[in-house]
Amino acid sequence: MSDLYDILDPWGPPSSGATNASAPTSTGILGVSNLEESSRRCLDNVALPVVYAVAFSAAQKAGGGRVTRDALQQTLEFSGLPRHVTGQIVLTADTGADSLAQRDFNLALAMVALAQKNMSPTLESVMFHKEDLPVPELDGVETLISSSNMHSSMPPGRGRLDAPDDPWSSASAGPGAVASSTAALGSMSLATNGTETASLPANADSTKKEHQQRTAGKDSSASQTFVPGINMDELQWKLDKEDVSIKESAERGGIVFKHTNYEISTRSFSSMVVRRYRDFDWISNYLVTRYPYRMHANIPPKGFPDNRIKGLTRFASAILRIPFLRRDALVIQFFTNTDEFGHVLKVGNLDMEAEDIDVEDELGSTPWPEVQQTYAAFDDFYAQVARDEERYRTQITSLEKIARYKQAIGDELNVYSDTMRLINAPRESVSGSRKFHVQATSKRTLDSNLNELSMSFSDASLLEKAHGEVQKTISAEYLRRVYDVVISMKLMMDRMRRMEKRKDIQRVCERNDANRKAMAQLNGESPVPDSDRSSTDRLERLLREDAAELQLLNHEQRCIEARFYLELARYKCYESFLQTHYHGYIEEQIKHHTMTLNAWKQALSTADDLPTDPLGFIS
Repeated sequence: MSDLYDILDPWGPPSSGATNASAPTSTGILGVSNLEESSRRCLDNVALPVVYAVAFSAAQKAGGGRVTRDALQQTLEFSGLPRHVTGQIVLTADTGADSLAQRDFNLALAMVALAQKNMSPTLESVMFHKEDLPVPELDGVETLISSSNMHSSMPPGRGRLDAPDDPWSSASAGPGAVASSTAALGSMSLATNGTETASLPANADSTKKEHQQRTAGKDSSASQTFVPGINMDELQWKLDKEDVSIKESAERGGIVFKHTNYEISTRSFSSMVVRRYRDFDWISNYLVTRYPYRMHANIPPKGFPDNRIKGLTRFASAILRIPFLRRDALVIQFFTNTDEFGHVLKVGNLDMEAEDIDVEDELGSTPWPEVQQTYAAFDDFYAQVARDEERYRTQITSLEKIARYKQAIGDELNVYSDTMRLINAPRESVSGSRKFHVQATSKRTLDSNLNELSMSFSDASLLEKAHGEVQKTISAEYLRRVYDVVISMKLMMDRMRRMEKRKDIQRVCERNDANRKAMAQLNGESPVPDSDRSSTDRLERLLREDAAELQLLNHEQRCIEARFYLELARYKCYESFLQTHYHGYIEEQIKHHTMTLNAWKQALSTADDLPTDPLGFIS
């Protein structure tokens, strides 16, 4: 997709020419300069596998002693990733210099490793996974190295990474991981099948075993279960994470008719913008138009202003959790451009066409019959989603009722505790015999202990109210986010039902068959009369038009079926969040009941100290 504006594309080259000269800040409209600066150094202190050094040496050989963009592209071709993915990685890693330093080369390999695991190949993802990066697979990369001078160009115990022009060769470069990788490269020989077979250093044994296991696994890939090629960025499944905070602005917009403005602060973009509800509504409609066959966030209704900020926060956070939405140029503008959003829409060259899908690239190794079988069960899956909707709605309602009951129990316990305090008791009568109205010792002990019991009941009241608040604001809130995913899936399936092309394909096929029969009848007459020549030309034109229309309809239907297959897999992945929800819910129940039990135990100790001798109350 082309950029909607002349702005710095986070997936494009970070050269100065790509930055809009009219950007309001020195970091550009997207605010990614600081992010790139920190991201490019995130691997400096990480011990990387030997394959990084091997690939860097191969790229140096391919580039004539330095790593150029073309040499990096040639190296990444051994990853088996689609060319457009490796091209984006090269653009992201390139700094605009004549050659790439090893730091940038390592970032490119790290992004390759993430892409091979169906994760987002971005600098942000490398930063997030730097401690648990997968090992990149570059089978056959050693063919770029000339076997005749691979070791002759490297003195014993020293590799090409120690070249004087390498920015990592100085003592200030940081860790000793580069030196160990260089020594490993000097002692390594590469077999013809692309597997490391010579002696490796002790710290590379695990890498060798992992590579051998992966190589062995490729031979039996036909017996493995096909996994949909969806982006497995873990952030999108963590529904409890919020990247956005929204609050109502003190200043109201408008001259005559005032409207509420909202201040949106985004941590990932380090930005703060002001938007109104109409802007949220516009971006929601844009997402439906641009990505009709995908699940995306649902905007809350305009009513109920008390809950609107919570709903808008869920909506905005859900957008930034989804990888393909987080990279959308207009979404980035929405969260980073400090201008009024209406002005942004006027000056922008908006691309409102539905996204075009490369079915083969999206599905990868998934066989097409499996996609068709999944789509054939569309109605069954729709019924399952409807059951999920009912189940989660019932659970949310139950939690909200429990929260209200907890609040009511807390209120009644507080009322009860008030009646036990001595300050609320009526004064003693001064009439009659003083003998029976003078406060006895047991009475004074009773009043003192009742005051303590009142405090214990008050503590129990606070615990019940706090538990009710947790039920409402955390447990029920988490379920609402799961419920939003279910509603997103249902709305997407409704759009697919309205937009599917099977009936249109059948109609065009029937019309095409009728035209072919008419053409056959005309061709059966020999010779064709001049009066029928125009009919023949018309039928030929109609057949060509039908063929073109049928090709387009078949492509659109394949896109719908492929996208449904992938989105259904993504929908199922969201169920992994239920562990976080139920673990937190049960843990909170245990914590609440433990504190409540301790409070009542303390109250029981006070109750046991209450006087029990009837005569002790008579002075």
